[in-house]
Amino acid sequence: MSTLFDKLVNWINFEPTVGLLMLITAIALFGSGFRTYQQSAENFWPWLRQLLTTSTSALIGAALFVGLMWAFRIVLNDNVASFYSTHGSVSDLSRSSAQTIWGRPHQQIELTIRHTHQVEKLEEQPREKPEDPPTYKTVIVTEEVTQNSIIGFEGDVMMRLNEREKGYALYSGYILDVKIVYDIINDSQIYTDAEFNFPLSRGQALFENFVIMMDGDDMSPKLRIANDNVSWTTKMKPQQKSQLVITYSSRGMDYFYYQIPVQREIKNFVLTLTIDRLPVSLINYPDGVITPGKIQPTEDGKGSILTWNLDHAITVAGMGVSLIPPEQPGAQVLRVLVISPYALTLLGAMLALTMLIWGVSVRFLDLALLSAVYSMQFLLMAAISDLFFGFWGSLVVGALLTLFLSYFLFRSLPTRPMRVSVYALIVFFTLIYPLSGLLTELSHQNAFHALMQVGLILYVTGLSLYVGGRKPAGSGS
Repeated sequence: MSTLFDKLVNWINFEPTVGLLMLITAIALFGSGFRTYQQSAENFWPWLRQLLTTSTSALIGAALFVGLMWAFRIVLNDNVASFYSTHGSVSDLSRSSAQTIWGRPHQQIELTIRHTHQVEKLEEQPREKPEDPPTYKTVIVTEEVTQNSIIGFEGDVMMRLNEREKGYALYSGYILDVKIVYDIINDSQIYTDAEFNFPLSRGQALFENFVIMMDGDDMSPKLRIANDNVSWTTKMKPQQKSQLVITYSSRGMDYFYYQIPVQREIKNFVLTLTIDRLPVSLINYPDGVITPGKIQPTEDGKGSILTWNLDHAITVAGMGVSLIPPEQPGAQVLRVLVISPYALTLLGAMLALTMLIWGVSVRFLDLALLSAVYSMQFLLMAAISDLFFGFWGSLVVGALLTLFLSYFLFRSLPTRPMRVSVYALIVFFTLIYPLSGLLTELSHQNAFHALMQVGLILYVTGLSLYVGGRKPAGSGS
């Protein structure tokens, strides 16, 4: 009993509006059970037996309502779970698997250059006796020539979006074409051995057409590739200026960025990133990224061109773009299905309150049939949206079927105003309320639900005033 009470409290805390409405409706149903109670027994025990019988009947009515709504909510929640399992069930495991096959986020770290040269030094030799005179030997040692060798950078990166599917989910993949031009210098007065290290994006699945050219010469014979790093060594003359061109194609997911790993003076730096199918309005960035100095649309307006232009700057922040996750298959249908249990509970509660206000007893068979008919709308959407009509077609077909069956279900209500109030509720929750699932902005969702709550309060209040001012039911329609 305590567990059931805890679940009820948690439900009210999680969905306060519908939880409190259900509680109010159950209390109203319980109270309406005493409308037929009349004290006909003068003795205590017959009176107590009659009171307990009436109370039990009223309590059973309230419990039937709550149990009925809860049962159909379970059906609709199961429908949501089944649809989600085959329509965009994104998980860390499937994402990791997709990255293993296609490629991880592409993180290009800047080239580093280390200049060294060999010099002769006298090295004291060990002495057999401390009093012996010192002896020396000439040895060759390697010394580093510290300098900032990169004096210019021009990067041209082309991203062609290529959504990847793994399981039942889509992920934001892309194909990458990279061309990087470094202007470098041996800014010293001595010959140096220049050691180049070009990091590869860690754990990437594939690099194609990987070519490094230095002053027009292919450096492939000198390249050493290991541990996600490409390295080579070449001689450079004093004050020698060279141009290094690195090109390759690769693949990735989620985001791309270029980063300068250590602080240095950045000169003549221009990075241009072109994304073929990401409009300027949807541009987003990974954490810790410098926003580009210039953003413009591509010629067809479908993509974006981002340009970072730096000179005499110091930074280790990245430069890049983060892709928006693609809309999953059946996303619109799923958003509508998610709110269906909430909608059903609201409809059931409002219908019961409407009947009570009109002074008509709630027939649980009619309520159960309406719940089944209304649930059928969303079960039908989940079943046929992929096969025949898409989102809008399945929504219309399910709604028309619900309205058609609901008409026959409640056409025997005694008065026309009563039928109109019931049909208005069904039309609202069948045609209008499900579309609130298409609202993706949280502020819009909150505004809609606030307006809906106000509307339902006004509806109940207005209906009560209208019915209270009419003649008793049955005196005329």
